[in-house]
Amino acid sequence: MAVSPELTTRAKIGSLASRIYPGLDEAILNRKRDREMRAEIETGGYASALSDVPIFTTKGRPSHLVVVPQIGPDAPTWKPAGGNFFYEIAQAAREYAGADKVTIFGVDAAESPAAWHQRLIRFLISSEATHVIGQVESDPNSSGASQTWDTLWSQLSTRWDGVLLGVVTDSSFRYITFAARRLARISSRFVLVDICIPMDGVMKRGRVEVGPVNMPVSNETLAVIDEHSAGLSKIYDVAFIGVLYPYRIEMLDDLRALGVRVAVNPHRGDDNPSDLTGDLRANQPSWLDYMLALAQSNLVLNFSQSSAGPYQQLKTRVLEASALGCVILTDDVDRTDRFWVPEEEYGYFATLADVPAVVERFLADPAKLAAAQAAAKARARAINVTSFWGGIEDGLRARGLPPFKDA
Repeated sequence: MAVSPELTTRAKIGSLASRIYPGLDEAILNRKRDREMRAEIETGGYASALSDVPIFTTKGRPSHLVVVPQIGPDAPTWKPAGGNFFYEIAQAAREYAGADKVTIFGVDAAESPAAWHQRLIRFLISSEATHVIGQVESDPNSSGASQTWDTLWSQLSTRWDGVLLGVVTDSSFRYITFAARRLARISSRFVLVDICIPMDGVMKRGRVEVGPVNMPVSNETLAVIDEHSAGLSKIYDVAFIGVLYPYRIEMLDDLRALGVRVAVNPHRGDDNPSDLTGDLRANQPSWLDYMLALAQSNLVLNFSQSSAGPYQQLKTRVLEASALGCVILTDDVDRTDRFWVPEEEYGYFATLADVPAVVERFLADPAKLAAAQAAAKARARAINVTSFWGGIEDGLRARGLPPFKDA
């Protein structure tokens, strides 16, 4: 869609103003959102609707986590190996702390924000929950159409003294950070859980947050994948999963010229060098198809840059591939090496020009490749649950907040 000259001019003026007055764009967003929140609270009738709800304290109570799925629990993906991140978060929580510690709270797509807010507030108090986790980038089951977590938290935090764990998948986008910082200002019992980049001190100077941590893949799901992948051979030297931009096609052609068996999107059958943009939303395979393709690959390329700009992210693919004995080759710094050992468990390339040499180094030494695959797999399966939930536990304790896993 073409952008009008007027909008382009406004964006340029806004960008210039933010450079002259740091924080101006966030201040403007906050003023706008403050007005919207006041209207939402008034029209939603929170005061009268929740007048009978008692103030609830979690002090001295056993931990109890309520999971608010971003998609689900009625979605067809809400199952082991379904590719639903919040199914994995919930199941991993059960495996980490015990099944009796976890309850699912579903939000219907047709439900108004005020309706699910008030229902959740009542549910947290009636179930004696101590922690609630949700993806605070947008409202659950809203397809990104609304973001009212700040309205919810403003009403919940005055009636319940538990912890809100706010999952964020792409805080490289400034507006996502702005929205999360609103939650942090409402109450210090908000903890950001970032799966991409470090966020300590970003919500509030000196305050510890959680991340980056690996998005969990539960033991239950790994068992399903193992069942489906049993007997599969490594038929690809290098897998590339993503969009075929021209500079990537050139790099892949260089690998093919060396005799490397390159598979492009092997779970989709999109190995077509003429496809420069490849709409990855069309003809979408299942997450299990994707995982089985990784299981059949010796190496897989991982580009860490965020679509928001020059920010490197910890990608979930690192854990997914490693758990299946597929060695990641990545360009990130201070991301993958927080969890895996360079050269022993993954490969690093600084530029695209370095990729062929890194690939050859692994493929030329079958013993080195096999050892790296085994080590990467062992590491992934040691942290597939604990990277996420152990990271949260460390963050809670560092902040002096109630732990999720009882001692």
